[in-house]
Amino acid sequence: MSSHPPDGGRAGAGRFQLHQVLDPQHNGVVASVFEYPEGWRAQSHVTWNFQNASLPVIAYARISDPRGKGSFEFLPTEFFFWIDEGWGFYQQGQVVMGQAFLPPMPAAEAMTRWVVPKYRGNRPGLSVAGVSAAPGLARRLGLDTGGAPCEEVCVRLRYAEDGVTFDEEFYGVKVAAEVPYYGPQGMMTQVNWGFVRLFCFRAEAGALDPLRETFWHVAGSVKMNPLWERLYAQVLQQLKAQFDQYIQAGYSQIQAAAQLSSAISANNDYLLNSFEEQRRAAQHSSAAAGAPQGGSTADAFDEYVRGVETVNDPYYGESQQDYNYQYHWTNGSGEYRHSNDPFFNPNIGSPQDWTLMEPKKG
Repeated sequence: MSSHPPDGGRAGAGRFQLHQVLDPQHNGVVASVFEYPEGWRAQSHVTWNFQNASLPVIAYARISDPRGKGSFEFLPTEFFFWIDEGWGFYQQGQVVMGQAFLPPMPAAEAMTRWVVPKYRGNRPGLSVAGVSAAPGLARRLGLDTGGAPCEEVCVRLRYAEDGVTFDEEFYGVKVAAEVPYYGPQGMMTQVNWGFVRLFCFRAEAGALDPLRETFWHVAGSVKMNPLWERLYAQVLQQLKAQFDQYIQAGYSQIQAAAQLSSAISANNDYLLNSFEEQRRAAQHSSAAAGAPQGGSTADAFDEYVRGVETVNDPYYGESQQDYNYQYHWTNGSGEYRHSNDPFFNPNIGSPQDWTLMEPKKG
């Protein structure tokens, strides 16, 4: 089995529908969307814990074939932190403000020692069938790491569940960054590292390969809502401001609390800067992909949720067409034809004149 993510077309294999990941904490705003096969079941949840100041939100989604042929999961972000001195306060693996205290390690080791046991450690007969690099994974998923180096990894598992043996593959993109900050003991450096994207898919033993292209289409279809991203940034700003106030109020006179507050403040600065870099990259990517002129990433996201894209229409200026297709033709009479075949030409054998419409670009 190959762990190399394949390149695929927008429409993928078969027909897909859109699932909206809703945030109930903020009046059900759409946090993100992804595509999944028609006829499958999809579920998701977004959970906030404001005590976890460094990582306050957990998002999870799962799709499954009701016939039991396979399933796919988007797993929550797994982030860790480390300071060489350790302050003497924490044990390895201890979760502090949403992040586990662990020294940096290779992606393969982190996946097999921490991620897989967390999600599959209780499966009977669990065994690791293979571990390998997954080159091109971040590119396939459309992730921008802001120039930071990343490790892309695949772990293949086999285990039993309800008397059925499953093959499963876990994928992750690991990044790391050093965050210097000043505390009571002077300047220290905190290493933030972990997986910015984690997902897995499975099927009964021997039946995974026929579903692979479908699963890769799902993995690469995620789109974040720019409005929700701004909301998330605002929450991080508020949490950072809260801890800054604690420090100014004299809370920092307690050495341990001061160190912890400084670390959280520095860490949130890092997260906010990373978030801003990702937002700018998303805007650039949207423009390159043909976001509406004079529009925004929010406009492009709205079109995507509605399953349409805006094209230059020679008869009506512009029109919106089914996003599932790459090529759109018009005859000027309000009739359109669509295809994913680059060689399709409705003019062949037709008495009407059909014109190919191009996506509207910024």
